[in-house]
Amino acid sequence: MPGSGKSTVGRQLADKLNMTVVDLDEKIEEQAQSSIKEIFTHHSETHFRELEQSALKVVAQIDESLIISTGGGAPCFFDNMDVIKSSGVSVFVDTPLEELIVRLNAYEKGKRPKFSSHEGLREQLEKLYTDRLPFYQQADLRWVSTKETVDQLIVRLKELKKLN
Repeated sequence: MPGSGKSTVGRQLADKLNMTVVDLDEKIEEQAQSSIKEIFTHHSETHFRELEQSALKVVAQIDESLIISTGGGAPCFFDNMDVIKSSGVSVFVDTPLEELIVRLNAYEKGKRPKFSSHEGLREQLEKLYTDRLPFYQQADLRWVSTKETVDQLIVRLKELKKLN
């Protein structure tokens, strides 16, 4: 979900595991030579999702252990969830609605095209969560960001890798 902390957790995992982190939104902006907000404003969400799919497929083919931080919608379009799952272990960073609202109001105003207005934010997020949950539930792990530390996530990831 937007504001769940995917990029932050990705960087923390990369530091602790001595891995490289790739932020998919940054790759999209690099590829488009435009910000995400500008892509949504001057083109369309469909155009953005096509760029996102292309960037994901390129990054997934890199022959190196990476942590890929996707946008919240990435798993929900095209065959992206299949690409994510086939390229490694997927983690659903689950953050409670109340925390998402606080974060989006405090830190993300103006950065996220879909949430530039705070009116109806709760309803927007509830609908988005409901719509996206079937995709998120396909992840290999569900990590509740307010209940577990990054170190606990690492333990769970290591356990999962041993089982598979």
